[in-house]
Amino acid sequence: MKKLSTILLASMLSFTLAQAEMKCGGGKCGASMTAETTGMKCGAGKCGASMSMEATNSDLFAKSHEKNGYIIKLNSDKPLVVGNNDIKITLKNGNKDITDAKVKIKFFMPEMPGMPYMEYKEKLKYEDGSYNGVVNFSMSGTWQYHLKFKSADGEVHKVRGSVNL
Repeated sequence: MKKLSTILLASMLSFTLAQAEMKCGGGKCGASMTAETTGMKCGAGKCGASMSMEATNSDLFAKSHEKNGYIIKLNSDKPLVVGNNDIKITLKNGNKDITDAKVKIKFFMPEMPGMPYMEYKEKLKYEDGSYNGVVNFSMSGTWQYHLKFKSADGEVHKVRGSVNL
């Protein structure tokens, strides 16, 4: 019965654990899935009767874009997680740091069956050599982003991308 419940649990969670590793701590129940971001391990160590999740992806968030002569770099000091995340953005025009732009970022997840559209917007402030802000991801999955910045000449620049949690 415990083996069946572990397999059923694995089936029910598979849509949210697309990038996951799942294995029985005792290696006896046979429930196993492997991928990248999250690890589920049997808490009991025998059959998977109780399970917990732990992060296994240590990759830091880092993206780079080039647009209209600008180099835009997005990063964080820690891997992105569900919840609050510190985001840093640097802007350069050639070798010159841009310190006087107005920078906004919007992370969003499109509406899907059974799930509403989600978004999080943040105006970033220049401090310590980068534009900084906090972004809150309400769930794991693929989040798209639109980064807009207005340069001193009044021109608005926009870059797009996505991140996976």
